[in-house]
Amino acid sequence: MRKGAILCGCVLLVLFALVSSAFAVEITADMITKEGKIVRSGKIYVKDTKIRVEQGGTPIYSVVRGDKGVIWQINAYEKTYIEAKLTPELKPFVEEKFPGEVSRKLLGAETIDGHPTKKYEVTIKRGKATETYHQWFATDIKFPVKVANVNGKWSREYKNIKKGAADSLFDLPKGAEKDLTSAPDVLGGGGH
Repeated sequence: MRKGAILCGCVLLVLFALVSSAFAVEITADMITKEGKIVRSGKIYVKDTKIRVEQGGTPIYSVVRGDKGVIWQINAYEKTYIEAKLTPELKPFVEEKFPGEVSRKLLGAETIDGHPTKKYEVTIKRGKATETYHQWFATDIKFPVKVANVNGKWSREYKNIKKGAADSLFDLPKGAEKDLTSAPDVLGGGGH
């Protein structure tokens, strides 16, 4: 479990350094993450302050519970989970404003996957590090349908966006036990 948790923790760092928009959003979408030449697919479910992120092909997924102030990294195969306190640095970029945002500049308008968007250049500060991203914020669904760092080495895009997400997606699986052998900080420690 530890090796899988650390690997998934790294995936989560990339994920949580990426996703930030209006809660009261309720959507399900395909998620495409590009990191250099590596392309990963997955799913995202958002309902108010609850977010579930699945990386394709793995039994390990993450649930952000803004209502409880926690993040769970769940191993569905082993029926175990790791819990960490939700901090601004771990909060996904599914809101219009990014955690740690220090500047935002409107670059124009584009259509992404059929959604009208406003394209922004957003600079965030995390500790001593400063990062700059492009964000395509869909004005019709109030959700960032694409985020990419300005150097082009990393991006995340949401496609096939549909309204709705079942409440049960954001709960711990029945019978899941807290994994006390893995340190909860595998979910933490820095951004993208």
